[in-house]
Amino acid sequence: MRSRVDKTMSIAFPMILISLGIFYYFVNPAVQQFPIQCPWHLLTGTQCPACGTQRALSALAHGHVSQALSYNYFFILSIPYALIAVLVSWYNYGHRLDGLKRIAFHPTVLKTYVVLFFAWWIVRNLLHI
Repeated sequence: MRSRVDKTMSIAFPMILISLGIFYYFVNPAVQQFPIQCPWHLLTGTQCPACGTQRALSALAHGHVSQALSYNYFFILSIPYALIAVLVSWYNYGHRLDGLKRIAFHPTVLKTYVVLFFAWWIVRNLLHI
């Protein structure tokens, strides 16, 4: 039996994605001064793993995948994993996706993702990506 939160999120999540897509289609943080800026970058002058995400989302909303990759490789490459995690968590009716869920949330996969996250943080600042 699905909980009320699961039902709400299974409806709200696509609406949030569509809203973000529309927002970033009309607002381009690469061109306009955007009110939300990275506090880590403002404090340290280095990039956090998520720096460039807003510009990447705007580029994706316009269909510019290579430009989105140039803003934040790791974020763009993480989107499929994030979508799979949401799919198997909130849309696994009849437990049809349990095999995929075991893979997506396997401790080795999660640890690898965390290691890659921190490696990206270090590499992007060393190479100034």
